[in-house]
Amino acid sequence: MTEETSSSHQADAKLLQASLEVVADRADALIESFYERLFAEYPAVRPMFPANMKPQEDKLLGAIVALVTNYDTPDALRPTLLALGEKHAGWGVQPEHFTAVAGCLLATLREYAGDAFTPEVEGAWVRAYTWAAGTMMQGMAVSTAESRAA
Repeated sequence: MTEETSSSHQADAKLLQASLEVVADRADALIESFYERLFAEYPAVRPMFPANMKPQEDKLLGAIVALVTNYDTPDALRPTLLALGEKHAGWGVQPEHFTAVAGCLLATLREYAGDAFTPEVEGAWVRAYTWAAGTMMQGMAVSTAESRAA
């Protein structure tokens, strides 16, 4: 990572943390709204999830908090994201699902953060999500390659 990249990564980390603090008191409702939006806009993904969404909602919230609080140390997050990608491959997740999730997540964050969801904050979220999803897709590719080799 170059010094300039590291500096912008650290700036994004601060924006992500500040924006998460804006919605922290409504985080559970935000995650519930995200899934409602995802299932309304992409009903074909609903069967990929359990009937009782509360444990899944807790996992997603934990993953978002982990991403935001550790975004300034990407090397520490990378192994977890790769492993998570491998798990997602086993659940039938496809690369296009990441696009659906991105759109729904950003829309939900924008709704809950209101005026605090500035273009700079949105840019930080786009970069963080793109990096995390890309890393997970690398893990999915490893899982798929191992399955084919077996």
